Amino acid sequence: MTPRATRLLGSALVTAALAVAALIGFAPAAAAHVAVDSATPNGDGTTTVTLVWNHSCAPDTATTGVQVTAGDGVEFTGASTGLAGWTSTAGPEQVTFTGPAVPTGQQAAVSVTARITAAPGATVTFPSVQQCGEQQTGWTDPDASSDHPAPSLIATAAIIAPATPTAVPKAGADLSEVLLGVLLLVAVLAGLGVAAERASGRR
Repeated sequence: MTPRATRLLGSALVTAALAVAALIGFAPAAAAHVAVDSATPNGDGTTTVTLVWNHSCAPDTATTGVQVTAGDGVEFTGASTGLAGWTSTAGPEQVTFTGPAVPTGQQAAVSVTARITAAPGATVTFPSVQQCGEQQTGWTDPDASSDHPAPSLIATAAIIAPATPTAVPKAGADLSEVLLGVLLLVAVLAGLGVAAERASGRR
């Protein structure tokens, strides 16, 4: 191989290496977002949904909070997190987590407990807003292929809450009601008897 060919081959290899490095460098940023990691039924009609992330709003920021909103067919009943110093405030439609800064690159997770009543096979979303000090990044787009997709899962029979039983009207009076009715009837008849006796005595 001539020196010129050697230089050209070396240059091509360097260019290819830089291109691969660039692709590797951009891969985490493209794939990084707040996402559903797991959904665990609790056996009481609720499901614990865990959300994870390993980045902040920008490489030089740190996550200080996450706000999760209930999508269609979701009602929150509680929240929890293992992040040191973090706390949560839960309502039926929204859960807010806040705490000490979590830097980019650190795996983090929070969990919401919810009743899921969506139809089987439906996509259930948990739109989330990541707070990084004064900055925010919203992961709220229902389109999973967008740049900022909302955390989501597919509703299955295992995580869907059972329907609330409908109250069945009474078919008839129970025993106590029957006895009360009899007593009232006896009292009325007795009163009528007394009145009739008095009326007879006045004649």
